[in-house]
Amino acid sequence: MPLARLLSAARIDCASAPDKSAALVRLAALLEPAVERRGRVLQALLARERIGSTALGHGVAVPHARLEDDGGRVCAAFLRLSTPIDFGAPDGAPVDLLLALSMPQHCSEHLQLLAEVSERLGDPALREALRAAPDTAAVLRLLRTRDAAAHG
Repeated sequence: MPLARLLSAARIDCASAPDKSAALVRLAALLEPAVERRGRVLQALLARERIGSTALGHGVAVPHARLEDDGGRVCAAFLRLSTPIDFGAPDGAPVDLLLALSMPQHCSEHLQLLAEVSERLGDPALREALRAAPDTAAVLRLLRTRDAAAHG
């Protein structure tokens, strides 16, 4: 399942967060609008971060949650922070672009999705365009477009 099909305007936000925990809380809310299920998503995101930071470097992180009984739903959410935060990135750079994934524990596309996200956000032109995008609609267009340089 391509990343573009997982994103919607309702799952994109440009906001602020004082720290990593607050950013993960916001991402959990974007991934799961239902309050009664949001806590499970947040706990899964936090558990994954305890294993090791999902920051990739260059201001990017890809938090992801694998849930036991998620009914087969795979979701993506994007958060652009107004002020970068420490996320334990390997290059030491603070993070301001976060693309989160939520998927069932036994999702066969797990590694493919992570690879696609890493490849897409590894593109300096896309990162620059995402940081300069005026609103969430522009962010969504950029994330759904294969050639970010054409829009940056």
